[in-house]
This record gives sequence, C-alpha cells and structure tokens, in this order.
Amino acid sequence: MNNSTVKIESSSPQIDRWIMHSKELNLPYHLNISVPTQPAPPTGYPVIYVLDGNAFFQTIQEQVRLQSKRSDKTGVHPSIVIGIGYPGDTDFNLPRRFYDFTAPSESEISPKPNGEKWPESGGAHQFLHFIETELKPFIFQNYKVDENKQTLFGHSLGGLFVLEVLFTKPQAFQGYIASSPSIWWNQCSVLTREAQFPSLVSSISSEIRLFLTVGSLELDHMVNDATKLSERLQTLTHDTFQMSFHNAECENHLSVVAATLSRALRFVGNNKTS
Repeated sequence: MNNSTVKIESSSPQIDRWIMHSKELNLPYHLNISVPTQPAPPTGYPVIYVLDGNAFFQTIQEQVRLQSKRSDKTGVHPSIVIGIGYPGDTDFNLPRRFYDFTAPSESEISPKPNGEKWPESGGAHQFLHFIETELKPFIFQNYKVDENKQTLFGHSLGGLFVLEVLFTKPQAFQGYIASSPSIWWNQCSVLTREAQFPSLVSSISSEIRLFLTVGSLELDHMVNDATKLSERLQTLTHDTFQMSFHNAECENHLSVVAATLSRALRFVGNNKTS
C-alpha cells in the first residue's frame, strides 16, 4: 500500500475514506469510496470515478446503491463509486479544480469579463497522470474492480476534463459522463483536441461510451457548445464509440446533474466490454 495514503474514520460502514497525497502533484486528495453490498462479479465491480467528489459523491453513490438493488429493472449495476475530492468542507475548491481540470495553454489566458485573473490553470495532464499512475493502481490493489468497466464523471469544469481525457487518451476509461462541460474555457481550446479523436478511437477495440448533457436553462453558449459537439460526434461511424446527448428541459447548471443522472448511469452501464 502507498505510504502516502492513509485511511481515516468514516461515519458509514459502506464508505471508505482515504487521504491520498499525490507524489505527482505534491497535493492531498480526499477519497470517498463506496463498495456494493452485493457480491462482486468474477471480473470485479464496475467503477465510477467522480470529480468534485465533495459536491457529487453522495448523490451518485446513493443513486447507484438504491437503483442497483434491482438492476434488471433500472439498468444500473452494482458499482464502486469513488469521489475524488479536496480537503475542507466546501463543495467546490475553486483553485484546485481550476488547476486540475484545465489543460495547459500555449498563450496567456484572457481575464474574466470583469478584468480579474482566473485561478492558476493548466494541470490537467498532471492530474490525469495522477489518476492513471497513482489512484487507479491503489484502487486495483485494494478493491475488486473490473478494469474494463471504468467510468469518469465530471460536471462543468469537471465535464471539460472528461472531454480532455476522451479526446487525448480515450482508452483511459470505457464510460465518460460530461455534464454541462465548460467547452468555452480558453476560447474553446478543448475542441482543438477533438480533431484527433476519430483516429484515436478507431485504433481502440474496446467499447467507449460518452453521455453528454446540458440544461436548457443554462447560458446560451453552454447549450450551443454542447449541442454542436454532440452533432459532430454523432456523425462518427466507429463501432466501438457510442454516444448519447440529452438537453434537459427546464434544468439549470446545477439541477441538470440530478435530473440526468439515472439516464447517464444506464447508458454507460450498457457497455458490453468484458
């Protein structure tokens, strides 16, 4: 076991809590990990990695726990849910998430509309490397995981990171849930990585599923960016890539998560990779 990872007291017997100090980033992450009560399949449990774990872990793990009791009816399978969070009680640690979820920029980032600077950004490659080389090996060592059924969930800037991973290293996960992704960030620079995605996904034999969603009450550019991206991706004809887009009527930037979660879990859970 990694000496930089320490188990801490949990208020629930079904949830493990760990503090992992990343060697890659020299920063701590707070992990909440829920394990199903049902016996693990021979290949291990599917696993869902939840970005902004402080805000979204409880919502997602509770829906997985409840709905997986009747997988035959709900289409949601017993899964390990991992909330990747930060120290403290705030739902969104703005400095940390801005750095972790945004890609490096070749030019200076334009300031906010009010002239203020954004928090430090550009750590997405390092954050993904942390997930791949530190977090995943720890999870595989300590939990019964099906390495061919791994999903990444992110909302807003977290959704942007989901797309960054999909477009640059699609084989890292088999399921991707991008909720209200901040495609607008840095003049939509993530779309420059989109161009390489068709060639990358064509070389992957395992199935990859993307669930993309946005709320109809969000800012116009958020809705338009997600809609146009879905239209382009839906033209891809690779058998290994499946996607679903949902414009959630009467939902805003935060309510869209709960409103679309069941639909997202069903879609990524239909991955037939074994």
